[in-house]
Amino acid sequence: MIEPGRVIEFPDEVSEVLATPATTGDRYRVIGTTPPGGGIGLKGFGPHRHPGLIEVFHGVSGTMTVRVGKELVDLSPGGVVEVPADTVHGFINPGDEPLVAEVDLVFTPPGPRPEADLIHFALVLDGLMRDGHVTRSGLPPLSQQPLLLRRRFPEAMSQPGIGKPIMSLFAVIGHLRRFRTEFPEYES
Repeated sequence: MIEPGRVIEFPDEVSEVLATPATTGDRYRVIGTTPPGGGIGLKGFGPHRHPGLIEVFHGVSGTMTVRVGKELVDLSPGGVVEVPADTVHGFINPGDEPLVAEVDLVFTPPGPRPEADLIHFALVLDGLMRDGHVTRSGLPPLSQQPLLLRRRFPEAMSQPGIGKPIMSLFAVIGHLRRFRTEFPEYES
């Protein structure tokens, strides 16, 4: 079980779990810090969607540009941007200082569901990185991530447009390479 206070690290973001579905019933709340220029991009493979989650960004400090569908929204401290479930989105820190935002990941329909659990997916990636199971990019192999998303967490995240068939191909490669999809050592 994930407890509040758990830290998840990525090259472009550090997040801390503030609340879990065990106490909220339907959501995680995390606080994330993203360096200048960092974020889950607005172009290329950065934009994504969460079929089983609503994502709500709450600006704490710094600035953020959020793509919601085809619209770009600037988020400043005190502001809120809600991304409906299954809506293409991404974000970037365009500023000169670290961006700090609280983010609610709300299960839809309500209630925690393993297939939509973006935090458990993030914990697996964090564990793989800490244990050195990475490529030169510093991230786990590109064929392992889509395999996890297709097999374990299909409602947590998906790619839009041309990214979807490309990620499907990488998932097949991950399966052929016999990458695991279960990582209890990272998820508790």
